[in-house]
Amino acid sequence: MNGKQLACVILLMLIGGITYAAQIVHKKAELAVTEAAAAEDAATAANDERGRAEIRKNLRKTETDEVRRFLKTWTPIIARFQVPQEVENAVQMTLRDKAIFVVSQKFETKPKRTGDIIGSNVMANLVIEDEYAKTMNWLGSLEQRLPTGRVVSCRLTGGGSGRQVHLELSMDVPIIDLRVDPTAKAGKK
Repeated sequence: MNGKQLACVILLMLIGGITYAAQIVHKKAELAVTEAAAAEDAATAANDERGRAEIRKNLRKTETDEVRRFLKTWTPIIARFQVPQEVENAVQMTLRDKAIFVVSQKFETKPKRTGDIIGSNVMANLVIEDEYAKTMNWLGSLEQRLPTGRVVSCRLTGGGSGRQVHLELSMDVPIIDLRVDPTAKAGKK
């Protein structure tokens, strides 16, 4: 081979090497563009999903707004009565504050199943004999002090004198355990 042919072969090899390198770089660039487009699509899909989740969150927030306000209002009241003795003390305090004559009183704790949101109930059975106005005012203050209580029975009859009444009251006060997750039990069913 003469010098010209050798130069042509070297030139062709150089052009072939450059072309090969250009093809490799071009393929890598195409792959990077494809990956970028896929990443952009994934980012758009993730952003759309985030938007849908935000809408669901806002919808759930508006749906539960009333329940959350209710819970926010009642949590301090419920937290006051976590043991049966607190219920008994509240009843005793209202009796002392209003100077009500108590004929008899009985407090009975009824335990519930463990894990229920209502841990137990306190059944208060009271027999009172006092003036009508004092007795009714006491009943109102008891309801104010124990708003979660439920009057099971209330018999009001005439007392020993014309102004006195005889009241037999049975009241059920739940002891609500705020630490229990009510949704956990629903998930097990």
